[in-house]
Amino acid sequence: MDKINIVLATDKNYAQHAAVTITSILCNTAQQSNIKFYIIDDNIDDDNKTKLQDTVKQFNSNIIFVKIPENSLNQVFVSGGITRAAYFRLAIPNILPKTVNKVIYLDCDLIVLDDIVNLWNLDMCQKPVAATEDFGILSSTSKCREKEINLNWKKEYSYFNSGVLLIDVMLWRKNNYASQLIELVQTHKFRHHDQDALNYLFMNNWTSLPLCWNVIPPVFNMNLSIIKNKIMRQNALKALNNISIIHYAGGYKPWEYKIYKGFNERYYEYLGKTEYKNAKMPQPNKKTNHSIIRQLLRLKWAFLIKKFMK
Repeated sequence: MDKINIVLATDKNYAQHAAVTITSILCNTAQQSNIKFYIIDDNIDDDNKTKLQDTVKQFNSNIIFVKIPENSLNQVFVSGGITRAAYFRLAIPNILPKTVNKVIYLDCDLIVLDDIVNLWNLDMCQKPVAATEDFGILSSTSKCREKEINLNWKKEYSYFNSGVLLIDVMLWRKNNYASQLIELVQTHKFRHHDQDALNYLFMNNWTSLPLCWNVIPPVFNMNLSIIKNKIMRQNALKALNNISIIHYAGGYKPWEYKIYKGFNERYYEYLGKTEYKNAKMPQPNKKTNHSIIRQLLRLKWAFLIKKFMK
């Protein structure tokens, strides 16, 4: 079996969370030695690199650290919690070894609950990228309108979330997609950053993955706008019954709170299997003040919807 190439991008601040994501993959994958991890290194210090390496060694796997070229992606738009590292996925074909022809890209704020081989083996239908639809965007009239105006987007093209991507690296190299994307993000201030750039370039040229492979907050909270749309509701309920990846996109990060069942207990479970197991927890973000009560009420709402609706 060929190696499964998995790429993450992080700095020292997210190294712990990258370790948790990686550990969740290895704990749920039968053929651990077939996985090769690449971490795009945004100046990670030696101590964190050692902890990351020691974490995967216990699973007979390894990590290769790769760097973005100097002065690359410096002129990009950042806002909110988005940093320059969010754009690193766009340069994957340029910085990975030429022998790498396909990768899975993953954000570092997610937990994998299924065998990653099942994601790797999904049919990309000869498209340059495969991803899940972003119901947070697609269920919002105002957000869809913004995409129509700023991306010249049409709803029939749909719109994907960039936190979980299958990338045909060979096809990207052949068509010089990375350079096109980097030029886009350095000349535009996209509302949703790298994700908008990817959707702009690959509009109507991507493959949709089952929603279970990227369950984001609007889905696991069962937002009212999703419930009102029969097709979205059915797809969301199907994904919730068989979650393969839970993606904590947005403001509520699992490490910012003590353990709450149904919300972040899996993060703590996998954290305990990493070299960060003795880290001081929780780690609240001083810039935000999100009430956990509000999030727990959303999860209770989602539980009731899942129980009584179809």
